[in-house]
Amino acid sequence: MDEPEETGPDPSAEWWTTSDVAHYLGVGVATVSAYRSRAQMPPPDLTVGRTHVWRPETIIEWQRERPRPGVGGRPPTSDA
Repeated sequence: MDEPEETGPDPSAEWWTTSDVAHYLGVGVATVSAYRSRAQMPPPDLTVGRTHVWRPETIIEWQRERPRPGVGGRPPTSDA
């Protein structure tokens, strides 16, 4: 029996919730909440009550511009 293919959040949706953002980034909801509380990601585009939401393009663009692990930082030192 074939299992349904897991899909990410719909990029054409008007809004992404914290759960959608977490799924898109491949991290847990707690990680997205930590990113948000430490200002390591764009602020929500809208807050409805206590629910934070982002436009998909906000997150997609931010993710595209984020440094990747091992990229950037200080150049290696030489032991010459």
